[in-house]
Amino acid sequence: MRRVLFLGAAAALAALAACSSPNSTSGPAHDVAYYRDHPDDRAAKLKACQNDQGKLAATSNCINALAADSASHAAHFYDAPQPEAHKPATGVADPGKL
Repeated sequence: MRRVLFLGAAAALAALAACSSPNSTSGPAHDVAYYRDHPDDRAAKLKACQNDQGKLAATSNCINALAADSASHAAHFYDAPQPEAHKPATGVADPGKL
């Protein structure tokens, strides 16, 4: 009877350990908006995620920080200076009379 009780307790502890949150080791969970508004925290989290990809890459914090970083870079993509709109010169001397 004692053996069965011990095995039952061990199984219960193993089940509880398997159900622990992946964010328990990476701090409180933050959403994409938080990481978008806090670039220093985003950079620190991305660095931590890149240093330990096997353990942290699948956590919600790493995924949200990466999504916020991607959105930040995409927003600045259209801020690049545009060249003056002009038509390139053609190689034909009089294009209207071919």
